[in-house]
Amino acid sequence: MDFPETTDEEFEQIFMHVLDQAAKDNTYKFAFARFLLEYSQYQTKTHVEFSTIAEYYLKYYWPQVCNSKLRQSPQIVKRPVVIQIIENEFDKPYYPQIFDEIKQEEPVKIENCIRNIERKCFEHVTYAFQNVKIGDKTVDKSPIFFEYKIRAFKKRYDREKDTPLIERDYGINLNPDAMRFFKRRNVSLNKAVTLEWARFLEEINVGVPKLIAKIEDEIPSRDLTTERHALEPFEKNCFYCETLLETAEINVEHVIPFSYIRENEMWNLTLACKQCNCKKLGSLPSPKEKWLGKLFERNKNYRNEISMLGKMLGKSLKRLGDKHESIIGIRYDNAEDLGFLLISMH
Repeated sequence: MDFPETTDEEFEQIFMHVLDQAAKDNTYKFAFARFLLEYSQYQTKTHVEFSTIAEYYLKYYWPQVCNSKLRQSPQIVKRPVVIQIIENEFDKPYYPQIFDEIKQEEPVKIENCIRNIERKCFEHVTYAFQNVKIGDKTVDKSPIFFEYKIRAFKKRYDREKDTPLIERDYGINLNPDAMRFFKRRNVSLNKAVTLEWARFLEEINVGVPKLIAKIEDEIPSRDLTTERHALEPFEKNCFYCETLLETAEINVEHVIPFSYIRENEMWNLTLACKQCNCKKLGSLPSPKEKWLGKLFERNKNYRNEISMLGKMLGKSLKRLGDKHESIIGIRYDNAEDLGFLLISMH
């Protein structure tokens, strides 16, 4: 089709308006914006099937749902459909894999998710994405970024106009000029999407650290050799079961799960045997009072040691602030509220 002639300034104005002003009852529009940017950066084909968009959605939501457990809507009971679809297929409390790994390990479940996301998640966001609000009125700017086909209209009690139902078998056709614009402005627009997504999530995930890293699926290095060598002179026994640690079986353990904290701060690191480390995985050690008390005692005893551990631990606690024990307790509680499981550790 012939798309309207549009300048970069007009593309940017409408794109940013959608991010900032459009409906914010869940995060679908941010995922759709991120898809437009990523697809345009690496692909040239203008026709896109909804199955393709569904895989992008799954890639974006996978780490947030199955690893970091971020809430994507203010409604706790009625969760967004995409979240329900992913959790129905992946029902374990924690998955440490990145998306590319889980694709290889669980291809059938991945395909089921993609198929269901394609069927259930695009009818509203596809047509609504290009709507902008001017005063009290919503103005449809289609097809500035892409065009689609409508198979029917559905009356909604809460809307002035009938809601169009998208022809899912058709997909969408991207505006070649919009694709070139997205490619030229990719870095700055991606930062804008991530920032707006984080702003939305921070209101419904209060106190959760590293939101932007979790949205971007940015995973810091897990090579903790330096931290292990720093801890070994002071921790001869497993933090949980007190078994004497054998050199070949020593694991560096995050007391509050790494998937929640998303950082390798020394205040949260201890040494554990392989059996306890594998048992705990992405869970919280229970009871809270016992294990945080033990962690606080370790941090207090070795904070001022004249050694590598003392320097690293002292700096780590200093970054948390003077009330670091209270802050650590709050982070434990927040992780539990988000759905991280409690596991009894002896």
